[in-house]
Amino acid sequence: MFGRRLRMFRNLGAGRGRNQMNHVQSCVCPVCGYSVQHERGVPCRSLLCPKCNVPLVPDDLVEATILGSGYSKDSPVLPRRGVSAFPVVNKDLCTGCGTCVDICPKGAIDIIDGVAVIDNSKCKKCRLCIQACPMDAIS
Repeated sequence: MFGRRLRMFRNLGAGRGRNQMNHVQSCVCPVCGYSVQHERGVPCRSLLCPKCNVPLVPDDLVEATILGSGYSKDSPVLPRRGVSAFPVVNKDLCTGCGTCVDICPKGAIDIIDGVAVIDNSKCKKCRLCIQACPMDAIS
């Protein structure tokens, strides 16, 4: 009897992951429609539209967001004023410890002359470097 129970559950964990039908394919700006391919582990809301400076939303939420909630460019929550699209290093606070270099998944940060320098062409704005910096030199 115990052997039969095991066979009943043999298809569990077949590598399909969580509901693959709802997998986010891209992150979209609800204001202008700008779109980028979604990267696993990087929440869409952490990315800003380079045109509107508005947080992106998962592609499956765009229609509901635009039609259902009155989401517009004039909403007080949308534009994150004072927040750069890319992380910025404060050269006065940076000690060149290299923690940000190690944490960056895209290799966009190098230590040059003892200070972290972010290559915006490689940066995907995941902001892991901001969280990892022990000196709060990246914002």
